[in-house]
Amino acid sequence: MFTRLSAVARAGARPLGRRLESTINVGQAAAASVSRPVQSEIRKRRPLGGFRGGVVGFLLGVTSAGAFGFVYLIEEYHKATGLVLSSVEELEKSSSKVREYVKKIEAVEADLSRLRANSATMQQLAQTKADWRKQNDSLARDLLELKAQLWELEQDVDSALGRAAAKGAAKN
Repeated sequence: MFTRLSAVARAGARPLGRRLESTINVGQAAAASVSRPVQSEIRKRRPLGGFRGGVVGFLLGVTSAGAFGFVYLIEEYHKATGLVLSSVEELEKSSSKVREYVKKIEAVEADLSRLRANSATMQQLAQTKADWRKQNDSLARDLLELKAQLWELEQDVDSALGRAAAKGAAKN
């Protein structure tokens, strides 16, 4: 503050011979120093124009919003491609399962066609059943005929042995 006061005092001083006398009171000098700043301390600021400031702010905002938007867009793109890739992998797995099922179905169909070729139809089954009954009936008849022949043979043997047994008992 002393340097200010002396600078203000020098500005208002008049030379009187070799001595400088001040015509300004010390109180006035202090009030003048407070109310009026010294030229060396004042800096002129060039104000940034409203239009220039608005354009610079707008460009800065658009650039930052664009950068954040671009980053967000890239992240969403990566997420979407990841989802598409996972769905393609799932589709591939399910299609391989379908291929396996188709192979199994084709194998079963091949077995079925072989069985159809080797199996008998209802008509063939009915014919076979009728033939079996005929053979069963003929076997039953043959069995009865054999039993009848055996009985006759036993009767003949008994009669021959009975007479021989009767003749042998009479001789004894």
